[in-house]
Amino acid sequence: MLDGAQMRLFVGPATPRGDYSKLATRFGMAEIRADGPLPRPATLRTWRRDAGPQFVFSVVLPRLVGTLVSTKESARALADALEAARLLEARCLLLQTPASVRPTNANRDRIAALVAKLPALAINIAWEPSGLWELEEIRATARLAQVLPVLDAAHQDLLPGSVVYTRLRALGGSARLGEKALDRAADQLATRREAFVVVENPSDVSRVKKALEGAAISGPLPGGGVVVKPVPGRLRAEDEEQ
Repeated sequence: MLDGAQMRLFVGPATPRGDYSKLATRFGMAEIRADGPLPRPATLRTWRRDAGPQFVFSVVLPRLVGTLVSTKESARALADALEAARLLEARCLLLQTPASVRPTNANRDRIAALVAKLPALAINIAWEPSGLWELEEIRATARLAQVLPVLDAAHQDLLPGSVVYTRLRALGGSARLGEKALDRAADQLATRREAFVVVENPSDVSRVKKALEGAAISGPLPGGGVVVKPVPGRLRAEDEEQ
């Protein structure tokens, strides 16, 4: 990242609740899960309007889609999710694969083929694996599919790149992320051009957002996003094509 550049930081909950006009004054993004019946189009348009143009919606594709098994049901679920993303003007689409999707060549090809079929609705397409995926296997799959790999910046080493999508988890039964975990996340995010940060614990989102913003010289965006200027002297990650 070049000196003097600015990073756009968007922090939000994995399970948003309440009025989006109020949510958007506190946070910069939220995940919307597309499993089960989705709200009516008019409701989705209202969410988009209430949240304001700077607020980021990330649509999580249905679990049926994440299995990578092609059926009429999974095709219908994907179509419904993409329509919701269009109405929400989503900035991100997230594909989550279950532990049954193992790091094989066939599954890597299936992930890449699925991503290639997605229309250009979102600026960022992210992929979050579960199960026994090593970091190098995640890196290779992300490159092949041209997606953002989703790791936990508080507990894992993020891959190089100017844009990052991360999910922060409270591990070991802790209800809150520890200070060391937050410091690690802040160090890894401070050098990125754009960061989408999802916090699993809803009661911890405000605290995490404040900590990440406080780790750098920040300026507000309209709504809950911020523009962050890197702190002088921090190491800068080299951009690498995902």
